[in-house]
Amino acid sequence: MNEAYKDKGLKRAIGEQGRFRLASNFTFQTMQKVEESLLLHEKKVERRTLLATIVAALFLIASGLGGLIYYFGENIESFFSKAFQFSTPSTDVYIPGFYFLFVILIPIFLAFDHWMRKMYFKRHSGL
Repeated sequence: MNEAYKDKGLKRAIGEQGRFRLASNFTFQTMQKVEESLLLHEKKVERRTLLATIVAALFLIASGLGGLIYYFGENIESFFSKAFQFSTPSTDVYIPGFYFLFVILIPIFLAFDHWMRKMYFKRHSGL
């Protein structure tokens, strides 16, 4: 007899218990969280790309300066030693003009590279 009351009590408790329901805006909240995580991932990738671009730019600048010093070290040294002597003009040092083109073009190419990488990752980041 005690068991019959227990069974009725359990059935009544189960019947009174409401069914589990999801929130009405569950899909919106879920998609919002997914978009936030994708945005965080995109920012991390962009930060890494920027860091890699900066490191590559510094390496290119250092190797360019190293190459100029290696190939034109004596001429540059004589130019700067004579440049601060006001009595004699320093016209005997000749650095070809197209090397200054490199000084101008390297930052332009690096900016173009950064812009292209940004456009690439913007188009290909949607997985």
